[in-house]
Amino acid sequence: MKTLKVLMIACGLLFVPMQQASAGDYEVQNVMDDAMYGAGVGALVGLGLMLLTDKPTDNWNYVSRGLGVGIIAGAAYGMYRSKGAFAQIEDGQINLGMPSPEIAFRDTPSGLDMIVTTNLIGGRF
Repeated sequence: MKTLKVLMIACGLLFVPMQQASAGDYEVQNVMDDAMYGAGVGALVGLGLMLLTDKPTDNWNYVSRGLGVGIIAGAAYGMYRSKGAFAQIEDGQINLGMPSPEIAFRDTPSGLDMIVTTNLIGGRF
């Protein structure tokens, strides 16, 4: 019963409108939105899998696991989708965002090396 109450509260929080972001917070806002949508989809998938079992009431953990996986997957997708640097300087304002990693491969004498880079500071001059 306690799990059901926690699940109902978590699902209810999905529908709470979030405050509008300021100019520098769009990247973070997008990551948070993607994590929230991922949580909703994950919980629904977990609920569907739970209902397919022989004893659905004994498998509420499917919903909580789906919720957790959805949050992680949504946040990861949001960070992948963000294109900005951590700090963007534009028109005299500093905007903080979520940096996205870029993966490249380089051929070396010892084999193929993977290089992961990200932009920490960006600006227009």
